[in-house]
Amino acid sequence: MMVRLPIAAVVTSDGRRSYWVAAVPPDNATDAVAQVVRHVRVIKLLEHRLRVKPDVLRPGEVRQLSF
Repeated sequence: MMVRLPIAAVVTSDGRRSYWVAAVPPDNATDAVAQVVRHVRVIKLLEHRLRVKPDVLRPGEVRQLSF
């Protein structure tokens, strides 16, 4: 079984773009990411979801995605 986690796109005050996944409900994802990332200028919740096994992230955990 897989779970679908919300992904947020972040642009910081220095113009860097990054993508984050949060093990929270989609309505809370941007707030959870904002607590972790410094100097946020823009956070946008993406329509796409990351499919992972349920034990990959603990509830409430936020991680940066690497490509």
